[in-house]
Amino acid sequence: MELCQRPTASCGACCGLYNRRDHGRAAIRTELVRRTRALRDVPRTPEAFREAAAALAAGAPAPLFPSVRVCPFLGLLDAAGTRVGCLAHPGTTCGPDLRDCGAYDAKICESFFCPSFSFLSEEEAALAEAATGDFHLYGLVVTDVPFLRACLAAVAAGTGARVERRHLDAPPFRSALRRLLDLKSQLAPGSEGLFGAFAPAPDGGEVPRRIDYAAIGRTISPHDAILTCAGADPRSGNDLDELEGEVRRRLDACVAAFP
Repeated sequence: MELCQRPTASCGACCGLYNRRDHGRAAIRTELVRRTRALRDVPRTPEAFREAAAALAAGAPAPLFPSVRVCPFLGLLDAAGTRVGCLAHPGTTCGPDLRDCGAYDAKICESFFCPSFSFLSEEEAALAEAATGDFHLYGLVVTDVPFLRACLAAVAAGTGARVERRHLDAPPFRSALRRLLDLKSQLAPGSEGLFGAFAPAPDGGEVPRRIDYAAIGRTISPHDAILTCAGADPRSGNDLDELEGEVRRRLDACVAAFP
């Protein structure tokens, strides 16, 4: 299974694609275009690429998490701007491997597998690919396994049938499922939900997030799994009642459109 470069989808999360305060589609695309154009005529030599990397980094947006690296070589691979990938990879440069000049080095890039690679099945990856439609949403969804599984489980609970890849051949259902998954890109600014259902622990590990329903005088939501992944708590800036209502509406649309 391959997650970062699939037939109709691509992901650049491990290269720091979303590590910025404004991680909307337009802002991210603007930065990717800037890098792609800047590197277009740079000589394919280590010296030139190191100099270009420094210049690109100097003009880049400030990272949301300074400890997480952002590679200046992540750009657009096709003329239509539908696929993201490494502009220093030998498959892109048509020869020299210039990844050592970026935020990591070629050895790390070649051997790295994101956590989703260990948890997602090929079927789940194919569903994410087919349902999302663009690199921006695909990257947000495929790197948040609990969110993807919670959405698919909620649709299955409403329809009485497990969602399969063939169901997405029906345009109305594919559109409805995409809208449900697109909650990931429509959260309140600064929402912790963009990064999933886990928070960093003091020892560097991860701890599950929890919505403190008692503190806000609420009983647990039937959509708690999705809401937790979306960061539906006061600290995340999302209104729980509004977000819960939106989840319910989008789930109902998926159930109604299920083929």
